[in-house]
Order: sequence, then C-alpha cells, then structure tokens
Amino acid sequence: MTATVTATDERAPVGAVTRHWGTASTVRSIDLTGIAHGNILDQHTDDDPFTAVPLSAALVDVDALGRAFVADMNALSERGSQAGTSGRRVDDVELEAQIWLGGYEKPMFATGSDYLGWCFLEVVSPQEADAGTIAVFDPRAGSAMTAMPGLPWGRQLTIAPVAGSLTVVPGWLTCSIVPVEKGEAIAVVVAKSIT
Repeated sequence: MTATVTATDERAPVGAVTRHWGTASTVRSIDLTGIAHGNILDQHTDDDPFTAVPLSAALVDVDALGRAFVADMNALSERGSQAGTSGRRVDDVELEAQIWLGGYEKPMFATGSDYLGWCFLEVVSPQEADAGTIAVFDPRAGSAMTAMPGLPWGRQLTIAPVAGSLTVVPGWLTCSIVPVEKGEAIAVVVAKSIT
C-alpha cells in the first residue's frame, strides 16, 4: 500500500505562514518492482549531462507506470478548478525516460499539457541536499517567486530525487531543475498528460 500526500491551499489563520497556493499536487512512493529495470545507471555509459533513453531501456512495464501517472492525474482532475486543475479527464500520458548527470540543469519551463509528472527510477544521491531537485513555482501575477512571510505567493514546492517517488502537478505551473552536482546521477521518467 502506498501513501499519497496532496499539497493544497488549506485555509489558515490570518498571519500564519502555511500555504503554498490554491493548487493541488500529489507526491507518493511507488514500488518499482516489475516496473523498472534494476541498475539502469550502470547500463548508461554516456557522459552527457542529459540523455533521453528508450523507455525499454528503463522500464520493464511501461503500461504499469503509465497507469500510475494517469490515476494521479485524474485524481487531481477531479479536484477541479478550485484546486487549480483543468478538470479534464486524462486518457493517456506521453512518457520519456531521461538520465541526468552532474552539470545538468533546466531553467524555468512550463508545459502546454494539463498535467506534468516525474517518477524517479534510480538515484545516486548528491552531497548537497538541493542538487537535482525539481522546483515548482506559482507563475501567477503578483508572485515574486521568492518566499514572502505571511503571503501565499512565492512558495515553491521542491521535489527531491528519491527512487520510487512519483509526483504530478498541473502543467500550468512553472518548473525548474536545480543543477545536478558532479558525481550525482538520476534516472527519471517524465510524463505529460494527453487528453
């Protein structure tokens, strides 16, 4: 059994610094047994900081991981506009397996998809806690993208690279990937919703 953590904008007392934004996201741990190949990073010999690899090189059961993403995207979709989601049913996902090595980073980006997700398959942990994390920001007007005590804007959701972690966020949010440090290696599958 896996636990799902959903970050939402719960109404907090005035002056409390507890809110992220009125937008739902999910983060949960899944069992990768039978889904992902073991020792994916050992099979990767390229030194490029970023490499897209065939799904068959990373996954044993592509459909099982796709179903997990679709389930989480539809769970968010059911929350509707009050939780910052499109409310549209997701029928399928586009998956891409990627290898991130030291030096890889991705500045601010967004997607045209209703939902975006990541599943970390294998991670050689960094020494710096934030290296290789995904930072998700609220791009709405008024957000300075820096923490402002007492205000909901500027709070970022950070997703640490932990093997078996699956995260889904609405696609309209702005994301970035904190630079992967030397010696760190990450195998991840990125999912974009298809409606």
